[in-house]
Amino acid sequence: MARLRFGDQSIPKVTRVAAGGGGGSLGGLSDVDLTDTSQGGLANGSMLVYDQAQTKFVATNVLSNVTINGGSF
Repeated sequence: MARLRFGDQSIPKVTRVAAGGGGGSLGGLSDVDLTDTSQGGLANGSMLVYDQAQTKFVATNVLSNVTINGGSF
């Protein structure tokens, strides 16, 4: 979070900036499970899909209960 310094100056100045994140992987996130192989697991062509029962995103190559709306043209 940036801290602003106000005083006699007409323009606030940023005195400190905290940068977050950087590096890491999707598998390191607490709501992502790349080890579950019951839905296909992590493999070429897999995608992350939210699993409500596990309350996590899991890697799968099989989609079910999905409605895709391509929009109007």
